[in-house]
Amino acid sequence: MSQNPIVSSEEVSIRRAPKYLQFSLTGFLLGIFVALIWGLASPEIVGLLVVFGGIAGGGIGILLALFFDLILRKRGRKLQATKIVE
Repeated sequence: MSQNPIVSSEEVSIRRAPKYLQFSLTGFLLGIFVALIWGLASPEIVGLLVVFGGIAGGGIGILLALFFDLILRKRGRKLQATKIVE
């Protein structure tokens, strides 16, 4: 005795999304690197510069990822997906 499969179809959106953790960590590390270079002129505040540089770099990385997400969202495609349940 065979049963008829249940078929349903719906429209789905396919797009690429940035990886927020990688953008944040890259910005964090670049912020620390820039703070270390900038701190060579005044070594007494290097620690403070590293902390704020890392935080600012991580924030800029996340903002950059959000910007790329807005661009890539517009380029997304709408496709028809079919689900078959037996």
